[in-house]
Amino acid sequence: MQIRSFKLRVADRHVRVVPKTDAEGCPFAGPGVDLRGERAEQALTAARPVFEALASFEPGVVIRSLSFDFDRERLLATLEPTTPESDPRPRVVRIDGGPALRTLLPLAAALATSLAELAKPVLAERPKDHVEA
Repeated sequence: MQIRSFKLRVADRHVRVVPKTDAEGCPFAGPGVDLRGERAEQALTAARPVFEALASFEPGVVIRSLSFDFDRERLLATLEPTTPESDPRPRVVRIDGGPALRTLLPLAAALATSLAELAKPVLAERPKDHVEA
C-alpha cells in the first residue's frame, strides 16, 4: 500500500492516513483510515524523526498537527504559539520545496511506510461496502 497523504493530530492523539493504492497496488477509493488509541500512539512514535527535523529548524517548537501530501510534496504544520502572552494564536508553517523539504521528504517517506503497516489492519476490518457519512 502506498500513502497519498497523512495528518498527525498530535494534540488530539489522532492520525489520518489516506492511501494512494490498496494492498494489491490498485488505486485506492474510499475514505482515509483513522488511527486512534494504540495505533495512533505507534504512529506518533514513528513520527519522531520528522518532529526532530522540524525542531532542528526551530528549536523548542511544539507541534499541534502535521500533514504531508506526497502528490503535492507539501508539509503543513500547526505549531503552538511561541509568544502566547502577546499572540495566543497557533502558527502555521508550509514547506513546499527547498532544502527543508529535501530534508523532510525521506523522513516522511519512511514514516509513510510505518503508517501503511498500521493502517492495513484497520482497512481490512472495514466492510467492503464501507461508506462514511
